[in-house]
Amino acid sequence: MKKTVITLAMLAFGVALWAQDKNPAGNASLENGFVRIGEFQRFSRNNVGASAFLFPSGDKLVTGLHSSVSADDFLGGLKAVNSLYTQDDYNLVSYGWKDATRGFHTVEVGAKVNYGLSVPKEIFHILKTGTAQSPYDLSALQSFGNLYAEIAYGYALPISETFSVGARAKLLVGMNSVGISARNFTLTTTEDQYRLDMDADIDLTNRNKKVGTDPDGYLDYTSFSGKGKLGIPTGAGLALDLGLVWKPFDGFTVSASVLDLGGILWYYGNAGKSSGSYTFDGLKVLSTEEMTQDKLVSKLKDVGEEVLGVIKPKAVDKCFKWKAVPLNANMNVSYALPFWQKLSVDASCLYTGYSFCAPYWEARGGVSLDFPGLLHLGLSAGSGAHGFVYAFNGSVEFLNFKLYAAFENGIGGVIPYESTPLKANNKSLCIGLVYLIK
Repeated sequence: MKKTVITLAMLAFGVALWAQDKNPAGNASLENGFVRIGEFQRFSRNNVGASAFLFPSGDKLVTGLHSSVSADDFLGGLKAVNSLYTQDDYNLVSYGWKDATRGFHTVEVGAKVNYGLSVPKEIFHILKTGTAQSPYDLSALQSFGNLYAEIAYGYALPISETFSVGARAKLLVGMNSVGISARNFTLTTTEDQYRLDMDADIDLTNRNKKVGTDPDGYLDYTSFSGKGKLGIPTGAGLALDLGLVWKPFDGFTVSASVLDLGGILWYYGNAGKSSGSYTFDGLKVLSTEEMTQDKLVSKLKDVGEEVLGVIKPKAVDKCFKWKAVPLNANMNVSYALPFWQKLSVDASCLYTGYSFCAPYWEARGGVSLDFPGLLHLGLSAGSGAHGFVYAFNGSVEFLNFKLYAAFENGIGGVIPYESTPLKANNKSLCIGLVYLIK
């Protein structure tokens, strides 16, 4: 079986998790059709790990808020904005076939869910050192989550013996979305009170469950009506994948793609908006000496109840918002060694742009060993926006089936039994099964 068939089912060359398997032009040289029977992929990215919050104290670990940890040690290990992002991709089924004109068609059905959180350093500064410094810009505080389905059609065509192009159009069906974001969120403290200057949005989609409002039109999160199930779609959009593959001479391959160029127009049926200045008593006496756990929990609870009582989001009717899905740009260069073409060396790069958190990038080098029709193994390592990363991938073919998997991670370990990264990290896992139609 030709090597091009294998590239459909494996995650080759380090970052080919995105670049090769997802590149719509990669199918142009396939001679046989296929059915992909489910594929699951998860990746998570955090720019600061648990080690920034945990510190040794005698024979145990304490948080950075403990009095034994200096403010410089704790705050010095944090980023200006500390973020966590996770995405799960489910390719439920894909079908591909070749037509009489040498073009290759694909139809795919899948779903994606992504969620994340960004916390500005100023919040931890307040908790650690109190509120002597003011004002604090907390506008980077946000959280989000999205669930949407994909229905895609792709077409790949060899322009010549050395050059192929491909495209994939996707219909995006939004199922549920939540977002809390602020254009302005400034905290100013005095001896007598706190003042919040806000211009923030709270967006919740759900056509089956409605958040109640009080007589003045403010959202009342203690009042709901309807069922809480997903129900009918709450958004719709389009996205486009573009790719190319160039083989200027024997054994040398350049592939590039731009994936998920588009977004979703969401209908937020339970949207709210807070705009103005709000005052409350807050944590004006909070200091390092008072950071025992019981006092901290008690103070945060009191402040939380007070803030929720002061900040009342005004209900927004018929709120439509366009939000881009994560954009991925990839490039891969591979060279099969002339003295043994089963062994290849390669270089890869990846860029992911988000509308709701900082972009991510990677650059890697690696090697792969390919025995067509039987086995593939690949290793790679490099550096990214969050530090050193490594990856390995492989596939095994039996009868007309091919099972493939890939894993990538950064150096730094995790908390035992919890899989919480100790350091800034990019972590991915992918597994899938393909049936090759011969």
